[in-house]
Amino acid sequence: MSRGLKAILVSVLILLLVSLGATLGYFLIQNGSWVIVRFPTAQVDLEQPLSLVEYETPLAVVMAVSMGVGFLLAVVIFFPSWIRRVWERSRERRFITGLEDELTDLRNLPVNSPAPLEDLPDPADEEGKGERKSKVMVDEDTALLAAALRETNEDGGPGGGASERSGR
Repeated sequence: MSRGLKAILVSVLILLLVSLGATLGYFLIQNGSWVIVRFPTAQVDLEQPLSLVEYETPLAVVMAVSMGVGFLLAVVIFFPSWIRRVWERSRERRFITGLEDELTDLRNLPVNSPAPLEDLPDPADEEGKGERKSKVMVDEDTALLAAALRETNEDGGPGGGASERSGR
């Protein structure tokens, strides 16, 4: 990230924080009035089992406590699903790592015999695609496999020879 862009981002962040502080200060000044909060409390008296306890506090404190309690309730409600997603994500990462390790092991296996001819494309189907045939093979494994197949076809080995394949 360039210095100029970083300086612009820092300036914008500082400007946002200052405007947030000014907005909060204005909110506190406008809601500076005092309110009476009444809480019901249980008593042993059978005639009046609930009595009210009164507290006088600034309105901004009541609003801040209400927002804090709401935030805590939201965290308590969404925490189990968040933990479940984290656990599933880590399980999927372990599974993917295992698959990647298995793929690496399979790629590193030695090739003792070439693939069967049924798995390779038939050259008779590729007539008119001379440009594609002239391209250099990029994959070394494919080049080695093609060379091994050419040798077995010329020798009349397991591939059955070129004359047998063209008769399909």
